Amino acid sequence: MTHQILIQPKGLRFEAQPHEDLISAAARAGIRIRKSCANGNCEICKAKLVAGVVNTPEGRFDANHPDVNPLLPCVSRAQSDLILELDKVLAPGEIPLQHIAFQVQAVTPLSEHVYQIDLLAPAGKLADYHAGQYLELLIDGGEFPFTIASAPGKRELELHLGVDPDNASSLQILKHLQNNPTVRARLPKGDVWLKPELNQLNLHDPLVFIVAGTGFAQAKAMIEEQFKHQHSALSLYWVNREAHSLYSDLPKEWAEKGLISYHPMTSDCVDCEFFSKQTVQDKITNELNDISSIQVVACGGPKFVYSVLDGLEEKGLKQSQMQSDVFAYAPRPEKNSPE
Repeated sequence: MTHQILIQPKGLRFEAQPHEDLISAAARAGIRIRKSCANGNCEICKAKLVAGVVNTPEGRFDANHPDVNPLLPCVSRAQSDLILELDKVLAPGEIPLQHIAFQVQAVTPLSEHVYQIDLLAPAGKLADYHAGQYLELLIDGGEFPFTIASAPGKRELELHLGVDPDNASSLQILKHLQNNPTVRARLPKGDVWLKPELNQLNLHDPLVFIVAGTGFAQAKAMIEEQFKHQHSALSLYWVNREAHSLYSDLPKEWAEKGLISYHPMTSDCVDCEFFSKQTVQDKITNELNDISSIQVVACGGPKFVYSVLDGLEEKGLKQSQMQSDVFAYAPRPEKNSPE
């Protein structure tokens, strides 16, 4: 008989056989519970049994027994469905948080208001993250999020910093990076990355990036990662108020090589297409025969992302087909639900 295991507060689920320890059962589902000794001595894996019945080296206990907690998953076996409370656990594909002191290699202007920041991890250390995730720069007691603009697998990291003369934080960050040889960062953060278990890596299904401003950084990392897999159906819609704010020629170069379909869109229409919610949804639906098979990554502020979502939903897209960091940090009420 197979038992269903729920790990809170992350809401992770897996199946366990009565004869196998809970750590091994979780591992089969890609869930990693932190451990060391695997025999119950170190107690690194300790959890709380909230509901259910387990077998342990000390006997058979239910959640109400005074001796059951802390529960040690490495030597415990499910005898019923269980609910556990456990903090030291990683979901499938989740990467442990790292703190790294990066060398600031270069701060290079890409346009009047955008700078490329080149960072280098210490010798022998790779920053571990998924393309599409972000880091937090730790500067003067503050935590400043930046999407990583380079694909993983190298010591070098690239960031894109938008600098607004009226934004004191952006000026503070730029000054710090220009005048300090190192910067501390915490990574990875964010849940926007392509997850194989969601069937998001079919290399023939359309993968569409709709980005505004420096949201291009997130798309750049993810597109470069897909180049490694030879994805054959990549599209990029890059939106800016003015054509000169399209600060990188990389998308044009990719398009010239036949690697992506590229659509620069601005409100001043200089060698670009005019942007509006309507033009984005029309361009996508005209380019693609079947919108039901596409995956969309939207990179930009909440107003922009929800405008794009609303437009594509009118054409039949489901929100589950779109990823955006906005959905996590600026959620809006469900449609038809009370405010």
